[in-house]
Amino acid sequence: MDLVLKNVRIPDFNNLKFEKVNIGIKGNVIAKISSDTISGKETIDCKNGILSPGLIDCHCHIESSYLIPSLFGNIVAGYGTLYVVADCHEISNVAGKKGLEFFIENSKLSACHIFYAVPSCVPATDFATSGGRLDTNDILDLLENDRVVSLGELMNIPAVLNRDENVLKIIEKAKGLNKRVNGHAPKLRGDSLKSYFSIGIDDDHENEEYDEIAEKISAGAHIFLREGSAEHSHPNAYKAIEDFPEKIMFCTDDKTLNDILESGHINYHLKKAVKNGINPVLALKTASYNGLMYYGLDKYAEVKEGNIANLVLFNGEMEFKPELTIINGKPLQETFEIGKIPDYLLNSFKISKITDAPKIDEKVKHICIKANDKSLITDKVSVDKNAPEFDLENDLLKLVVFERYGHGYQSAARITGFGLKKGAIASSLAHDCHNIIAIGTSDYAIQKVVNAIIENKGGLALFDENTVYTVPLNVGGIVSAQNPYDLAKKLSTIKEKAKLICQDLTDPISTLTFMALEVIPHLKLTDRGLFDVDKFGYV
Repeated sequence: MDLVLKNVRIPDFNNLKFEKVNIGIKGNVIAKISSDTISGKETIDCKNGILSPGLIDCHCHIESSYLIPSLFGNIVAGYGTLYVVADCHEISNVAGKKGLEFFIENSKLSACHIFYAVPSCVPATDFATSGGRLDTNDILDLLENDRVVSLGELMNIPAVLNRDENVLKIIEKAKGLNKRVNGHAPKLRGDSLKSYFSIGIDDDHENEEYDEIAEKISAGAHIFLREGSAEHSHPNAYKAIEDFPEKIMFCTDDKTLNDILESGHINYHLKKAVKNGINPVLALKTASYNGLMYYGLDKYAEVKEGNIANLVLFNGEMEFKPELTIINGKPLQETFEIGKIPDYLLNSFKISKITDAPKIDEKVKHICIKANDKSLITDKVSVDKNAPEFDLENDLLKLVVFERYGHGYQSAARITGFGLKKGAIASSLAHDCHNIIAIGTSDYAIQKVVNAIIENKGGLALFDENTVYTVPLNVGGIVSAQNPYDLAKKLSTIKEKAKLICQDLTDPISTLTFMALEVIPHLKLTDRGLFDVDKFGYV
């Protein structure tokens, strides 16, 4: 044997118990599992730790980590996530098909096996302006790629319910290639929910509580429990693991680099599941086996003889802290390869510095977006139309969006719920079109942060009335090729500064990045204007 792992506990997913064994690895294959001593060139004493198949993130947007794929993959591999299904509609919204193809190629430099879902809605709707598009022919072509395991989340719910011809075509193509079709059905219930999944959509991750999950499973869906930066599953959602053990998997959807470094990746789900009373072996099955089998990655799904030796050693069933990661039979060595970044992604901004912020249109001054902590869903509230644009005492602030691909669109609306006390925050990572979004306590403060982002050709900016803090994200204006730990320091600084001036949200920057996403209820602001998601039109 090339490598022996002795004194390990492996999960028995059929009987939901651990078995203490020794493991022999030859090349990249698990060659022997025995209670007897195994000899090899190298032996590692695992000290009764838990040896699991690599974990899988069943749905994520790599761009929310602020990293290019090769760097993202090597970071999450250190936390035991050895497989990812990435729906990179963010880079596609910036640069279209060629942007996505760059990501697919760059991911080959990663230790993590990054598979792809072809984005199905780029842009998500025609109510916002993107830099790139994926038309039906692009999607059909990309579905043929060997790295692709699914059609990405179908966010245009009206098109699905109305059986749009192009939607039917891409679903049929995915099914014909034996690939999954990912869903996106926030707050959809009743007959509309049944109609949505009956078209051939396989799963959904837009769930917060148990009742919603149970209804979607009854409609035929598999469920990904989500733990991201701005969005989390309610503790009662984890009960679904016991009630529907074959139907539940895990995903992060959108999780920042710093949150990964601070709380972990899919291993965070494991800790939360066990904390909520789930059998640790069942939790591991949910985090690995279920998702790997779901996406047809059977050869990685169990610790058994003949399977590929992509394994994670955890210290115990309460902390799930990775002690060792094995990739293709060898211990993981952390390295960061970048590859060549194309010029079109390094120069994606087509906007000059601004001299003022747009005014709020008279016809929407009586309506206000209300942001909610740890949720992507906003509320619609009524306000006095004669109230000033900025009323800090009543937490009435201005939200603005600047289109940055050369068309000149800009918009403004009222917003509450952030508790911003001074200054402004802005980001060009702003789902899904990734224009510049900013919230501020004055037009001057908004101008400062927006211009800082334009100068850096993308990123985050914060102004506290004294200093402008920035995090450059110059690859497509949404991600970085910088060393992840150096980038994390800058992100930590701006996150700490954000909490000082914005005290009502756990993660104000992450929440801000979703305030332009016109497919998540109930009220959002695109570069074209205030958008009522429930009515699916401008206010």
